[in-house]
Amino acid sequence: MTLVPAQAVDVNVPRFNQAFVAASTGVAFIVDAPWLVAAVAAILMVSRLGGPRLSPLTQLYVRIVRPRLQPNGPTEFEAAEPPRLAQLLGGMFLTAATAAFILGFDTLGWALTLAVTTLAALAASTRVCVGCMVYKKVAG
Repeated sequence: MTLVPAQAVDVNVPRFNQAFVAASTGVAFIVDAPWLVAAVAAILMVSRLGGPRLSPLTQLYVRIVRPRLQPNGPTEFEAAEPPRLAQLLGGMFLTAATAAFILGFDTLGWALTLAVTTLAALAASTRVCVGCMVYKKVAG
């Protein structure tokens, strides 16, 4: 039995979420679909404000993906707070991008979206999470 520290998360949950964000916002840019950016922003904000139980991505990973990859459960954990801040920051940036699209500032909207896409892809592929670094810097 693996002991799970309080306020810890399976390391694969944030990576799965980041991969989804990178892929979906990248597709949104390629096909010029600001509505998809708004949908991802909504998913991230609902996830962050509602917690893991209301997070569609976390639930998808925990209920469908993880049982197939890790039938005995997760084996590696990390502190939950840094990736949660990163998710909140990503959601806020995508919400700002959505507002920019609505106001007709498409270039700004895509710039904000591509910043999130790039950082999410970096985190998903290398575990270098800039939002997590911000958390650690601020939290001390």
